[in-house]
Amino acid sequence: MAINGYQGVHSTFGSVCNSRRLRLRDEEYFGASQKFNRANFRLESFYVPMEPCAGSSNAAGVPEAKKELAYLHRPRQHRDREHRSDSSHRHRHRNRDHSRRNGDAGEVCLVNGIIEDHPDRPVNVNFNYSPNHAETAHAVVVRLESDIPKGLGARLGKDNQTDSRAEDGWCGYGPTYCGTGCTSNCDAHAECGEYAVPAGTTCPLNTCCSEFGFCGTTKDFCTGKCQSNCVEHPEPPGGAGGGKTLSKVIGYYEAWNDRSKCHQTSAKDLPVDGLTHLNYAFAFLDPTSFKLTTMDAATPAKTFQDVADLKVLNPNLEIFVSIGGWTFSDNNTATQPVFGNIARSSANRQTFANNVLKFLDTYGYDGVDIDWEYPGAPDRGGKPDDVKNYVLLLQTLRKTFDASGRKLGITLTAPSSFWYLRWFDLPGMIKYVDWINVMSYDLHGIWDSSNPIGSIVQAHTNLTEIKLAAELFWRAKVPPSKLALGFGFYGRAFTLADPSCTTPGCPFKGGAKPGVCTDTSGYLAHYEIQDIIHTNKKRGLTPVYDRTAAVKYMAWDDDQWISYDDADTFRDKIKWADDIGFAGSLIWASDLDDYEFSAHKALLDDTTIGKENVAEPIVAEVDASFGQNCYKEENEFTQTCDAGYTKVGADRDGVKCDGIDKSLCGRIICCPKTSGMTECSWRGSGGDCNGQCHEGEVKVSSSSYGGHPGESSETKKCSRGDKAFCCKTTQYDSLTEGCRWTDKCGAECDSDEESVAYAYDRWGWGTVFCHGNHYCCKKDRPIPFKNCHWVGKGDCADNTCSKSEVTLWTNDRGDTYGGCSWYRKKALCCTPNADALEEHLCDFDPCNDDPDFCDDGGGEEVDVAAARLARRTYIDPEDGLEYSYLEKRGAARPGMPRKSELVTKAGKLIWHSRPYPTGDKRDKLFRVGKGLATMTLRGGYGKASQLCTNAALKWIKMADLAKNGFQTEHLFENQLPKKLLETAITGVLPHVGVGVTPVLNAALITDANLVAGWNKVYGAGIKLNDFFEAITDVPKNYVAPLNTPADRLMTAIGDWGNMRNLLLVEGHINWVKGQLWNLNNPMSAAKLTLLLNSALKGNANAAKQIEVVLQSVFSVFSYMNDVGAEITWREAYAQLNQEIKNMDEHMPELKGIKAIFDEFMPAYQKAISTKAVLFVQDVCGQVSMKVTSTMAAQNTGLSRLLWTAAYYSKQTAKLKWDTKLT
Repeated sequence: MAINGYQGVHSTFGSVCNSRRLRLRDEEYFGASQKFNRANFRLESFYVPMEPCAGSSNAAGVPEAKKELAYLHRPRQHRDREHRSDSSHRHRHRNRDHSRRNGDAGEVCLVNGIIEDHPDRPVNVNFNYSPNHAETAHAVVVRLESDIPKGLGARLGKDNQTDSRAEDGWCGYGPTYCGTGCTSNCDAHAECGEYAVPAGTTCPLNTCCSEFGFCGTTKDFCTGKCQSNCVEHPEPPGGAGGGKTLSKVIGYYEAWNDRSKCHQTSAKDLPVDGLTHLNYAFAFLDPTSFKLTTMDAATPAKTFQDVADLKVLNPNLEIFVSIGGWTFSDNNTATQPVFGNIARSSANRQTFANNVLKFLDTYGYDGVDIDWEYPGAPDRGGKPDDVKNYVLLLQTLRKTFDASGRKLGITLTAPSSFWYLRWFDLPGMIKYVDWINVMSYDLHGIWDSSNPIGSIVQAHTNLTEIKLAAELFWRAKVPPSKLALGFGFYGRAFTLADPSCTTPGCPFKGGAKPGVCTDTSGYLAHYEIQDIIHTNKKRGLTPVYDRTAAVKYMAWDDDQWISYDDADTFRDKIKWADDIGFAGSLIWASDLDDYEFSAHKALLDDTTIGKENVAEPIVAEVDASFGQNCYKEENEFTQTCDAGYTKVGADRDGVKCDGIDKSLCGRIICCPKTSGMTECSWRGSGGDCNGQCHEGEVKVSSSSYGGHPGESSETKKCSRGDKAFCCKTTQYDSLTEGCRWTDKCGAECDSDEESVAYAYDRWGWGTVFCHGNHYCCKKDRPIPFKNCHWVGKGDCADNTCSKSEVTLWTNDRGDTYGGCSWYRKKALCCTPNADALEEHLCDFDPCNDDPDFCDDGGGEEVDVAAARLARRTYIDPEDGLEYSYLEKRGAARPGMPRKSELVTKAGKLIWHSRPYPTGDKRDKLFRVGKGLATMTLRGGYGKASQLCTNAALKWIKMADLAKNGFQTEHLFENQLPKKLLETAITGVLPHVGVGVTPVLNAALITDANLVAGWNKVYGAGIKLNDFFEAITDVPKNYVAPLNTPADRLMTAIGDWGNMRNLLLVEGHINWVKGQLWNLNNPMSAAKLTLLLNSALKGNANAAKQIEVVLQSVFSVFSYMNDVGAEITWREAYAQLNQEIKNMDEHMPELKGIKAIFDEFMPAYQKAISTKAVLFVQDVCGQVSMKVTSTMAAQNTGLSRLLWTAAYYSKQTAKLKWDTKLT
């Protein structure tokens, strides 16, 4: 078939005989695996053209070719045959463009068309063609005799899009063709335009409607007598330019790779310092309850939490859960109809939205990515109503998220093919999603063999076709700022039919050889591509750089061919995307990168990616003990490690060491002093290297050079493979304590043990009749290793554990009877379990340690002048000495009025806060009602995690609140009025620290007027707003507020009759917030010194208390900036502002206070933030000064404290109160 002007994703749907051209139709002709024979069809007719066909009996001398008419096969069904049986590789995104054909799809001259009788395979139409004589054509039309679904005949007979045929044999629509003299299918209707039903119907995605009523995007459709949307190349809505493609870098993580038996990649192995977003792929849905689950039983739910924990490494990282994927909606699966069933019912949509919200709250994720592949598409189980229902589903998600009080994101994944994208109501969807992730990859693959383009090699991600795909979004009025461009960290590979033909367009005969790890024909991960390039450098392998298509391709091993991206092509695509205006990028998938993160570094043009992946302390302790915190010095002349690190070896790495002490030559390898790395050595020799660590060792680094110390005198560089730098670890023995290998073939673990790993023959006497040994560990302690698996097969070229794993054992058989070639051994690789040691948690509650520290309403000052100095006593458990320190405390009980006073020149001004229900009075706080005495948000804010470096708070529903530990919190603290009045009479705005004193611009209020008006009752004739609700069942000593400025303002802040501005929050966070609003340090200098001294003596609890206070400071700002609480903040501010306005307008003595308040609040907000920053800097500075790296290396508690302080010292920019109060 002649393929003229190949246009990738821009295909046309529909066939028509018009003028003298036959347009082949790329539509759903045959269902998968349907078999047809001659009995099902009959030859309808030949249509004789106006002039004879070249190559027929009437025209000789024209070269002829013979080929099967591939479009009769089901063109959009790829059946996953290019994927290995391992289910993991059936879950990746699919963007198989079954419609990426040009509008003309080949103009053919068809002669001697016949239908062959092949009962065992689909019908083939054999024909001769000549691309140079396409103006005339014979057409074969077949009609299905029996009722076989989706058959060609069925479509011709029943589909109103099929051409009608007039007497003269020409095809078309309208009266000329379907009126008098029409021979068949005379009720046909066009896809669009004048003769569509209804008339004037436009095309999906606003594509062009041609003169003859067909939809497409090429010149034939968009020019000439085009009927509607006649723009061949639309411009981006709003114009191009100003893009920041890398402003969002979304890495997808294939969760099944956590248990992969080769190139295993856990969540913590990802370079999260290079990502802004991470999408967990994929969550599935229970077909009945619509609850989120892992993809299968082999993928543990713990992977959800493993991904959530990455926020410790990158607190700015936003984590989304991606639901769906290709396999989820695959044919013949129980999950295929789930999305459609959910979207079809409003009740189901709400159930689904609630389930998603619960999942996001449970794991602290930031949003959801919907990957429905694909709504509406009949070959993917789609239904016509999917189009509108998908929009309704997104609308329900958005409404549910907005009502939750959390700022949660919604994205969707979209294909780049017209066939699938036509069923996306993009204008409707874009209203409810934050952006769209475009799968601009997988444009070609071995599935092309069953499509009209045929079995020719093409790049699976090329800029030429990506540009055309983007125009589909422009047609739908989706601006580039709402799109994230997809980048594939893999390549599509082929076996060439002719090894001498290696350029795009050359024929292929199948998929390439399976990769070492992916084990998938036609597909190679980035790390496998890099290995091929590295291995074949000396063999003259030269990748070709197609600058126009922004892609590289190469041929190797005689007949293997692949296309892929690297730094050059990433840069080309990003430049185009920036010029167009894209505002994001997505990676499929981050775990397909090599362990050096070379793909991430190339995409982001940043060689530091991965270097900042410093784990939190206890995980860091485990990781350090297993080599993950070690580093290799880039400068060969630097022979000393950073503070806290020790030299364990060196990598020669091309450095000339002639005449130099080997121990002083090369790029040094350094590990933390706390890691306990011992007996380090390079494993593997020159030539064909296969460096492999021994039992109990971890691989710290690898290199083709090797270095010092080495297991032999061999210094030759590897020609293939790498040497491994391996170290013993002190943690190995403690982890494996109590574990053993069973000593008899076929023996199982004891009842008090569980099997962690398995070997075919541990002791050397196993046979096919008796074999198998288990590695058993005691059940009464956490399992020491996870995901134990054997690496290596065939020649075992890839038989080394990853950097996050320890080698438990090496053996030539592993877990099967077959062994390795070349005397190599397989490796039993396991991931150390941090839970088997200890977690670094800030589970210390200062409210329990010191009850007075967190009295309900803590920080709400009674009377500074009269406050007593309470002597506090602390007995150091280490030395038994009693220490004393002084703190200012109030004496009022929680929930009761607290006295405040301000000494002025006109006398002492006294007022009281209002009584309020304390945190234990849930029945009063959560009373049902709509008045002022009803809390706006029924629930509370608590820690999202106990991890010391996670300061986020989460909203907890009323039913899920713990009975203790939560306190009633005034959004605007009771300290505010005094701060305001001080400003009103002194003219000095709130501030902390040194510098220029901020002065009020508004006119001051005299001391006399303030004292006279503050507690004065408003005039009887003045009508003011309601400021509290009269309710029953209040304490006996409760008195309704007076109609004075002071009582009304304090009531607006919160009391029994006005609970709109109260929330529940954990006690110690309430305390810290109160101290900051009073512009005091949350921990006094005396107490900080006391705790630090105790921590230096080994008191881990004292160290942890300092960490908790640091964490709580950041939690306060997490709370004050929370979107959910923002509604309450604004309502509380509105009440506060109204009372200030009442004073200004109706109390003459306080005239001008509104102008003062308007200047006061921004300054007060800034002062609170500044106080928090200064406090954190002071605490972290003192910790850094007093806790040396040497001390930390010898004490786990100090190590954690030092790390936490260093972590928070870098986060002070987050200590801003950004809530917009107006």
